Amino acid sequence: MTEKTPNSEEPKKRKPRRRRPARKPAEDKAAAKAPTTETTQTESRPQIRSPKSKTAAKKPPSSKLAAAKSAPRKRRASPTAGNGRTVSGKLTVTSRGFGFVEMPEARDIFVPFENLFTALDGDSVVAEILREPADKNPVGRIVEVTNRANAEIVGIFKRKDGYAVVMPEDERINKALTIPRGDEKPTRGTAGPEDGQIVVAELVRWDDPAETPIGRVLEVLGRPSDPGIDARVVARAHNLTMEFPKDVENALGKLKSGLTREEIARREDLRTAVCVTIDPDEAEDFDDAVSLEQLPNGFFELGVHIADVSHYVEEGMPIDLEAAKRGTSVYFVRDVIPMLPERLSNDLCSLRANEDRPAFSVIMSIDSRGEVREYRIAETVIRSTRRFTYRQVEDIIDGAADPLARTIHHMMMLSTILRRRREQTGSVDFDSTEPVISLDENGIPYEVRPSERLDANRLIEEFMLIANRTVARHIIARNHDISGRARSVFKRKQKSGSPVFPFVYRVHEKPEDTDVRAFLTLLERLGISYPVDGDLTPDDYRKLLDIIENLPFKDFVEKVALRTMTKAVYSTENIGHFGLAFDAYTHFTSPIRRYPDLVVHRLLKKYAAAGRPKAPAKLTASLAEICETCSAREKSAVAAEREYTKLKSMEFLADKIGQVYDGVIAGVTSFGIFVELTHYLIEGLVHVSELSDDRYEYDKENYQLQGQKTGKVYRLGDPVRVAIRRVSIEEKKADFSLARDSA
Repeated sequence: MTEKTPNSEEPKKRKPRRRRPARKPAEDKAAAKAPTTETTQTESRPQIRSPKSKTAAKKPPSSKLAAAKSAPRKRRASPTAGNGRTVSGKLTVTSRGFGFVEMPEARDIFVPFENLFTALDGDSVVAEILREPADKNPVGRIVEVTNRANAEIVGIFKRKDGYAVVMPEDERINKALTIPRGDEKPTRGTAGPEDGQIVVAELVRWDDPAETPIGRVLEVLGRPSDPGIDARVVARAHNLTMEFPKDVENALGKLKSGLTREEIARREDLRTAVCVTIDPDEAEDFDDAVSLEQLPNGFFELGVHIADVSHYVEEGMPIDLEAAKRGTSVYFVRDVIPMLPERLSNDLCSLRANEDRPAFSVIMSIDSRGEVREYRIAETVIRSTRRFTYRQVEDIIDGAADPLARTIHHMMMLSTILRRRREQTGSVDFDSTEPVISLDENGIPYEVRPSERLDANRLIEEFMLIANRTVARHIIARNHDISGRARSVFKRKQKSGSPVFPFVYRVHEKPEDTDVRAFLTLLERLGISYPVDGDLTPDDYRKLLDIIENLPFKDFVEKVALRTMTKAVYSTENIGHFGLAFDAYTHFTSPIRRYPDLVVHRLLKKYAAAGRPKAPAKLTASLAEICETCSAREKSAVAAEREYTKLKSMEFLADKIGQVYDGVIAGVTSFGIFVELTHYLIEGLVHVSELSDDRYEYDKENYQLQGQKTGKVYRLGDPVRVAIRRVSIEEKKADFSLARDSA
């Protein structure tokens, strides 16, 4: 799951069985996808080149030469015309080949492919500003790489013309690494790579984009046909570690299960309360339970009980340090790269039915309008009464008999009240679908279907959202030195200046004006006029989604609307959450799979026990580093999950060449149209050369291709029928052609 949508800030993550945004340049948005996804075809990026015959005549570099070349020196580009102003920042490179230098307080710098110098995704760079168009991203070029984010590159090992080379799997790296003699033997392990094997190589030296990068082999992952290799390749390509280090395994062996009498006595005992977990069928790590009781005054007392990971994971110890490094769990269809080892996530911390477990609970008294009137946050001990699946709860909601049916129906009633209150205050409730992929025992996909969002899912989402919001507002209240009831406290805004109680918030800024204008223009082209005075608010988004609810291109427009929004991140500064229309928000409810939640638990405990911290400024600086790291790790995790999903999607299409499917035009470019298959939610390109009945020109303003003779138009959002023409699993791309009845 991902930061999928503002309404799914706290939806339950997929929990497989343990077998287990870069900003778009204004000038390119319409050409890409108005706004675009990062899917494109081979012609839109340079091809990987291995050394050719001219260079093959030279002697391959020796390992001594490579070592000499690895001596530190500045990586600077030769000067060209520009205004001379330079900026420093982190580079993000898209799959289309161009990049952006991220500017925290200004527009990101757009860097065309030819201006990337030797910089790679994630590198710290110095960029020169070449021009600054009005209302668009400044355009620049990289002049220096000051720090490599990740020198490890995953690729195919090959021998060619006397050279050993590694062909990078990452399509954003368009040059092969030359491996000098003596550097072919892996530094990790003993067996040398064979031709065609997948390896991890280190980029040793690359100072001139006109020259070949020099590398050395670190590790052999295996052959492309090896079972499970695809997940390992994707993980390593995104700098994700699947195995836990030995010091973590050693620390796990020292953990004791169960709770002592003293520990139980210290906590609020809720073991007699009716608590239930509601999770996917295949879940094994149960990180949240909920309870509900109707009070004599008509209010609901909702309990959200979260696995108390901080009880077992001590700050600064090996397990904690590794969790901080990972930042989040990563989910690959059926497998998971967990943030915490299985003994913690699936055993000690998991809120399994009929077992005493330490929990951290938010217990809220909520009135009939969905307003939190009173609350308390407490360390508790609970005993889950029942383990439900989403489908079981959905059946009860639909009328199935069950001993806990009354409780489930009350929960559904309260979740509906909470959702309607959010909608009234402008919270955006996207309901976009995602592809759900089923794999056989060999990891081969046999089914792809759209995800289904049940009322049972919504129930849990609403309970997690209100708990996270209540915790964030609790800290805001403490920073105002207010101890009154939630009703009056929660209407106050945070004062400027250093907070007394530093905290980790989940924040979401409003969209960029250029993105909003592009979105509204797209809607106009689709026949939807929505005048806006001033800024587009969350309530405007909600109204627009209501307008398109029953239109054939609903899913497509929802995805485009989502792309206009900025990415939610972690921050020590509370600026609210635009998408949810919340004045304050945090992540409290998933400490098994998200490190910021674990940090939030620790802060709440510290403040409850010791009051104000002695050095709030120092603590704020430390938390700011955690926020930055976890935001970056989340971004990497989402990218890895998407890449793996795309890989499996291509495997699914590979044996369907020639078959015809319904689709919708999801993107229009000068070189063709991107079509998303309606049922499978898989995207491919109909190249302009396939439109052979006319000469089509790209109309950037109207997001369409138009035939010069026939006047035929292919417009963004149009339904079409396409045939699968070609699938490249290696490139993770598919080519379609229009079916006869769509041509």
